[in-house]
Amino acid sequence: IGEREAKAEKIQSSFVGIDKADIVSAEMKGGEAHVTLRIISELISATRDKAGAVIDGDPETVAEVKDVWTFARDTRSRDPNWKLVATEEED
Repeated sequence: IGEREAKAEKIQSSFVGIDKADIVSAEMKGGEAHVTLRIISELISATRDKAGAVIDGDPETVAEVKDVWTFARDTRSRDPNWKLVATEEED
């Protein structure tokens, strides 16, 4: 991110939608619940240089993206919200 900022490059992304989301694991770690999802989504993404020219990606092409996201929640807390604790791109 820092290198891109130093070059004044910007990423332009548009989320199209989620095609599929599956739970791949769920476990308790102490009092904390962890749920890991495999998400297949569609995204439009392009990186532009400081002049606005596209240097990576395509601002008009929808690409399939496969990610694995892990959420956690302290089950002892009254807070009902889950927190995103890990992400990784799946090949």
